[in-house]
This record gives sequence, C-alpha cells and structure tokens, in this order.
Amino acid sequence: MPTLRANVLTEHVSQIFQAYNVPKQTADVVATSLVLSNLKGHDSHGIIRVVEYIDWLGKGLVDANATLEVIEEKNTILITDGHFGFGQLIGREATEKAIYKCQQEGACILTIRRSGHLGRIGEFVEIAAEAGIVCFSLTNTHGGGILVAPYGGKERRLSANPLSAGAPIDGDSMIMDISTCAIAEGKIKVARERNETIPENAIIDGNGLPTTSPQDFYDDPPGALLPIAGHKGFALSLFAEVLAGAISGAGCSKQGIARVANGWFAIFVEPEAFCGQDFYQDQLQALKTWVKSSEKQDGIDQILLPGEPEERIFSERTQNGIPIENSTWQKIRKIAHSQGLTID
Repeated sequence: MPTLRANVLTEHVSQIFQAYNVPKQTADVVATSLVLSNLKGHDSHGIIRVVEYIDWLGKGLVDANATLEVIEEKNTILITDGHFGFGQLIGREATEKAIYKCQQEGACILTIRRSGHLGRIGEFVEIAAEAGIVCFSLTNTHGGGILVAPYGGKERRLSANPLSAGAPIDGDSMIMDISTCAIAEGKIKVARERNETIPENAIIDGNGLPTTSPQDFYDDPPGALLPIAGHKGFALSLFAEVLAGAISGAGCSKQGIARVANGWFAIFVEPEAFCGQDFYQDQLQALKTWVKSSEKQDGIDQILLPGEPEERIFSERTQNGIPIENSTWQKIRKIAHSQGLTID
C-alpha cells in the first residue's frame, strides 16, 4: 500500500483531470478536494473517486466546463443551478455566495440543483464555520443513486442523503458529516478494495438478509444499504428528499435516473444577527466544556466532539502521508498511463 504526500497526490490527480480536458483551475479544485477527503480520513470520498469521475466525463455525465448559475436571489434566498459541473467546484462557489449573503442579511437559505457529485459535504460547512457562520445542510442524489432500502424494505429506494453541519467555537469548528444510512457506499468500495468486511447491520444482500460482505452489495440481485437508527434514519432521509430534492428543484429519488448528481439544501446563519456573538461563543464554549467533562466509559480516554476525529487524522496524515489501497492506486496509474502521464 503506497503512502503519498498530499501535495504530490494533489498534483498527480490534477494532471490526470487536465489530461481529460478539464480546465486547470477546475482540475486543481477537484484534486485538492479529493485529497482533503483522504487527509480527513474520508477515503470513500477521496481519490478513489478519480476512476468514477473519469468514467462520467467519458459518458458526458459531468460537464468539465460548467459553472454555477444563480437562478434567483432575493432577501435571504439563493437558488442556484450547477449545470452538472464538478460538484467540488459548484459547491464551493455556492457556499461562498451564501456566506456573503448571510453576512449581509444575517441568514441565507441556499439551494443547488443539477450539481455534479458534491463529494465530501463536510468541506463546505467547514468553509462556513471558518467564516464564523453556522450551517446545516441536507443532500440527495437528484433522483438517481438509489442505494438504500426503506425501513422494513429490502429493495433500494433512496440515496445516502447525507446531513452536514458546521458551527464555529472560539477559533475551532464543530463539524457533523453523516449519511442517513448506516455506511456510505464509498466505504463499501474501500472495504472491497482492501478485501475487508463491513460492520454488521449496515447492509443487506439481494435477498434482504444481513451480511458483512461488500460483494453482496454489488451482486445480482444487488443488496441495499440500511438507514441509520432504523425508522429514525429513514425519516431523516425522507426529509432530505423533501428539502434537497423537491424544494431545490433537483427532484426526489425515483426509478430510471442514470446520472448521479446532487441536490443541496443548506441554511446559513450569522450568530450575531440572532443572539449576539458574545452570547453564542459563551454558550458553545460552555457546552463543549460541559460535554467533555462527563465521566468516561472504560477504554475511552477522551470525549471527542464531531469533527475532532477528522482533525486528528488530518494531523497524522499531513505529517506521515496518505495511505492508498494498492488496487485503487493501480487503477489510477493505469488511467494516467493511458494519457501518457507517469505517476509513482
């Protein structure tokens, strides 16, 4: 398993995208975002996606030259269209516009329709939190990307429909980035590449039976992901469809949608406009201290807030490099070599 420095890996990935006629600025943004996912420990949304994205480019399922269009902007509402451009670029552009509007108005409700795969949604709420903005978002896959069985069902009917949120806390950030299913499909891909099993109660096979084999998910008939927390995760997923699917104009999960794209619904809030910055920071810092003061269970050395495990991994991988599965790296090298690029 090779281990590469983030800057080296980013340059390799950018060069690959540029070789497939992706503009350099876009290629750099996408490469940086994918590698950042690896740095944060979210390998399911890291460079493993290069193979998939190159395939989508070849099939015309993502437009390398598309940019964000603002469809309507009024008061605290920002409605946008990504025209199936790379989601890492579309999501960043939309987030930056929403932050600016939030700083002017005190709040912003942002929707995106027709975005290419947004990747790690946590990146966008991190950007908001770094700007002092609280953000909460829901995502769907624009009607496609059907992977998850409804509570009590055994056939795929919904997508992973992640929830993400960010909150600044006195120079740091609390970041939530979870899917409404028990495991992200990308993590099943990673487990299959590593020849590992996946946790129990995460997926069912094509017959609706529990399994820990990644391959069962891809067999014929295919398996399905399970919602988190049973009926509770199922309910959250449905409301991601309501807001990120219907309200955004992207469309809800349905049969026959071949293109995997994203609809996004996000609320941005400026603390000063609601409760005052001093009150907000005092409350969040006190909450952090209160939560961490709990007596710990056996075997637990520290209570970590959402986002803190990722920061630990980020620090370790920044210092020591990013481990890449052999099979993933060989696939990426093969793509690079097909375009006359040499990467090691």
